[in-house]
Amino acid sequence: MKNICIKASALALLFVGAFFLTSCGKKTDEPKPTPAPQEGELPEITKVTFRIGESHLHSKKGIHYVPNTAKTEFPLLAIEQKITYVKEGNTWKLASGSPDRLIGIQMISYGDYTTAAPDYALWVTYYDANGKEVNAAYADPKVRNQYQLFLIPSDVKAFDGDDAIDFSIDKAPEILHYEYCDSDPWDKSVQRSRKQDPQEKQAKFLSDNEPIGMKGYLQFKKISQFNLHLALWHAPKGKLEGDKPAPFYAPNKQFTEGGKKLFDVVLPIYVCGDRDFTDAIKSGYNDGAVPYNQLSTDHQKAANRIMKALNTKDWIKVATDYLSLYHGGGAESGGEEY
Repeated sequence: MKNICIKASALALLFVGAFFLTSCGKKTDEPKPTPAPQEGELPEITKVTFRIGESHLHSKKGIHYVPNTAKTEFPLLAIEQKITYVKEGNTWKLASGSPDRLIGIQMISYGDYTTAAPDYALWVTYYDANGKEVNAAYADPKVRNQYQLFLIPSDVKAFDGDDAIDFSIDKAPEILHYEYCDSDPWDKSVQRSRKQDPQEKQAKFLSDNEPIGMKGYLQFKKISQFNLHLALWHAPKGKLEGDKPAPFYAPNKQFTEGGKKLFDVVLPIYVCGDRDFTDAIKSGYNDGAVPYNQLSTDHQKAANRIMKALNTKDWIKVATDYLSLYHGGGAESGGEEY
């Protein structure tokens, strides 16, 4: 009987020891980190920010953005807008707090590039799942011939009371123009580099055969309202078709048949008036905001469009914001340049 007890105790100790060793060796469940890209694979973009600023041109690609210190009653009238989209699962959504539309002004050209205004500078920043900026990876000379951001208008229509707009995608250049102003290095100002650096070290604009879309500018050609699709495409075999790049509004077969769309987000655009209208409003009236009844018939129409886009009926507040923008402009010597 004594031997049986001793053997039973020994077996129990062996079982406890084995359980203890197994428990110690077992790893607890831990959150799995985002897998790092493999060699030759670019980090996945899970957030994109579009920074848009009303600017002017010094040359065809020479954007100059001058910040404005005005505090506007309507944030959508500020000359700089920062719009962020985030990827949630397989869906892209507007980030909380981002503007849900852009109010623009029709461009008027008085001759050459430098007299066309307004021009809307567009800076695009990509981020991975860890919040790290990844533009450099997509602008790398080894792969930049595979990627292009497209700006595609859809659902183009006139405002109430205006003549109807006959639109098809081939007529996109009648609605807006986008100029690619990408540079090498991607994050360096070409204009400032030309002033500061020796010629052999100067940054350069990429050729028109290398459109990427991290820097550029928009010009709105027609008073209208539409949805602007901002879509990044990847063409693994290269983006040129017949040695020519795709226009900003129409991905070619290199993308649509042999490539992949990485994201497509939509920004509603309201082009409410032209430069003559905003110049008139910014000039003021008797040292104050321009009353509605002092506007010309055409300018009253523009005022109505803007109030609709802002969802307000308070014209004086709108006009006061434009007056504030006029007085809040910075010096030509400051700001940012492509």
